[in-house]
Amino acid sequence: MTALIALATTIGLALTLLTATAAPAAAADLLSQGKPVTSSSSENASTPASAAVDGNTATRWSSRFSDPQWLTVDLGATATISQVVLRWEAAYARSFRIQTSDDGTAWTTIYSTATGAGGTQTLDVDGSGRYVRLYGTQRGTVYGYSLWEFQVYGSGEGTPPDNGIPDPTTASLEAANGPLTTATYTVPNPSGYGSGTVTYPTAGGSYPGIVLMPGYQGTQQNLQWLAPRLASWGFVVINVGTNTLTDDPESRGRQITAAGTQLLALGNASGNPLSGKLNGTLGATGHSMGGGGVMAALRDDPRFRAGAPTAPYHPNGNFSGVTEPTFFMTCQSDSVAHGNTYAVPWYNSMSQAEKLYIEVPGDHLCPMTGYGNKAKQGKWMVSFFSLWLRADTRFSPFLCGPARDADKNNTSLVTRWMDTCQF
Repeated sequence: MTALIALATTIGLALTLLTATAAPAAAADLLSQGKPVTSSSSENASTPASAAVDGNTATRWSSRFSDPQWLTVDLGATATISQVVLRWEAAYARSFRIQTSDDGTAWTTIYSTATGAGGTQTLDVDGSGRYVRLYGTQRGTVYGYSLWEFQVYGSGEGTPPDNGIPDPTTASLEAANGPLTTATYTVPNPSGYGSGTVTYPTAGGSYPGIVLMPGYQGTQQNLQWLAPRLASWGFVVINVGTNTLTDDPESRGRQITAAGTQLLALGNASGNPLSGKLNGTLGATGHSMGGGGVMAALRDDPRFRAGAPTAPYHPNGNFSGVTEPTFFMTCQSDSVAHGNTYAVPWYNSMSQAEKLYIEVPGDHLCPMTGYGNKAKQGKWMVSFFSLWLRADTRFSPFLCGPARDADKNNTSLVTRWMDTCQF
């Protein structure tokens, strides 16, 4: 560890990328955030129905202390529903149904249980409708029903995932910038992390959010190269500075969560350039201890749908329970966090996740600004996040299939490649 600190102090370790490869449900858009919502009751004025879809895990909806109770979100148009995430407060539902409706009157049950245990419940479902309702019939406590967040994932019918982004090519993905014009915004009052600079598309529409997290002794400069690349391909990217330069990986994971929460809140608020820009889906990437933080965020926060840890470092980290798509990028000559020590064992343990592992030449700094082949690294990052955060399958060939083979088979560019293709 002494060697790690000495090296990190000298080089200013940077972010670890977090990107994900997930099942179709995980790739869907968050449709419910900020949408109109109604409920059968509210416990009081401080626990309104709207708090369950505001993207803020510090606010909640709570009902009166009786059965039954319901919470309904209006998605605004008919959508295909693939997943529902319930983030319960202590007052949870023992017995409940998830229902859909085209008109808000006739309901179809797409999930039901009589053995709900509270906590965070991620429910893979198959249904469609404009309205989605939680209908609780038996409380798990003497109190009411209370949700920090009610998240509905899926895709709007007839709505393509591309946000007007043109078909990608090898040349366009390897260019320094993508097709969209971007701008930057400095977060005025960071909450739970040190500092934040957001790079976002200036075009209309809403986009997934991505958190960039540096490593030990690292700053925003460490992954500064990646923010405009991602933003210009249709992402809202917050490049984070940590509370202190020595925060450990678990702390960096909590700061990723805090930055994601504030990014979503800015998207839901008026009076700032990010208003309406976030579609509610989150990813993360980080370097070294920041990469370990990405893994912690994937493990602990279901809002993060994909992650890309680069040269990740997290002693004794157990991430076998991570199910979201994850892209590990490591450095062949890394003496600090070699892939064989951390990323490869994690990759092998994650039996339920879609995964990509690419090892490239270089030392521990290879993912940082000014190091490594940024044309290739950028292409892989943009393609991975586009596939798994926006469900844009046009980017899949650059990770699986003939379009990736020129990279995969070039031993001067890639020293090890593993994946769970076909995605």
